[in-house]
Amino acid sequence: ALNQASFYAGHEFITFCRLRVLYLIKSVRKQIEYNECIRIRKEIQEDVEIGKILTRIEKYQAAVDFNRRNYEKFLLNISEYRELKQISHCVLHTYAQSLFQLFLASLQNSDAGNDPPHHYLEEAE
Repeated sequence: ALNQASFYAGHEFITFCRLRVLYLIKSVRKQIEYNECIRIRKEIQEDVEIGKILTRIEKYQAAVDFNRRNYEKFLLNISEYRELKQISHCVLHTYAQSLFQLFLASLQNSDAGNDPPHHYLEEAE
């Protein structure tokens, strides 16, 4: 049991480190000059990964907020950079998945008198 607990602790630490590395990459990327489309594409792909990690570590509200911002950024740039259409399914899936996971968590945590927030499901659709 102790071995299993240390494995999970190690896995959580690795996940946290990956999250920190992605934030560091985002920070460094701002100092490197890229083609604008390439920069936006890389930024959106990194944000998709960050959103997945936040969902995986059960930070559901943070994941929803982060993925919503990433989706909005995607929508703002898709008309100008049609090449971004290739990653649209990743952005949408990550956002919808975080909404669904938040809904499931709220179902598990809701009391008998409290209804779970169904607006998450509507937004995910």
